[in-house]
Amino acid sequence: MGRYAFQRFLTIVPVLVGISLIVFTFIHLIPGDPAVTMLGERATPERVQEIRAQLGLDRPIATQYLLYAGKILCGDLGASILRGDPVLTDLLRRFPATVELACAAILIAILAGVPAGIISAVWRNSVFDAAARLVALTGVSMPIFWLGLMLAWVFGVLLGWLPTGFRMGTGVTLRAVTHFNLLDSVLTGNGQAFVDSLSRCRLSRSRPSRWP
Repeated sequence: MGRYAFQRFLTIVPVLVGISLIVFTFIHLIPGDPAVTMLGERATPERVQEIRAQLGLDRPIATQYLLYAGKILCGDLGASILRGDPVLTDLLRRFPATVELACAAILIAILAGVPAGIISAVWRNSVFDAAARLVALTGVSMPIFWLGLMLAWVFGVLLGWLPTGFRMGTGVTLRAVTHFNLLDSVLTGNGQAFVDSLSRCRLSRSRPSRWP
């Protein structure tokens, strides 16, 4: 069993290396200069060159990749180009909201999908079965990022049923225990925060840039 697990682990290594190469290549294919993006179009050439040296962008591509892979292995994901904050800090700050969204999506999928599947199996080739298959195929075929934007636009902008920003509404306070808003509202018995958090479907507002 241990030998099999070790062999499986070894097969993961080339996959991870391949993924890192693809990500590194795509990053370098993006138009523009990261240093200029950080500093703005009015930055002096000397300042741009200084930032490029700090990021290692003035080194050969092979050296850049080795530095990139080494930092990832050490858990250093670098700093945000727009804000200057550590990327890992941004990910951890948004992780609770991501988990809440994923759990809510799974719950909705179970509540809607399981009954629809049972009804479709009982009444095969019925109108409901055809409609369920059409909805399922349409949902699978659509790009998730586009569908999410369209749903936010329809239910948040056009209909106004759901908010389109912030994890907590103005005037609603919540004591942080786990930083999962839904769970914290239950643990603290804050019904207003629970209802407000349940209707929230976007991440918290980004902080202003720290780049000079």
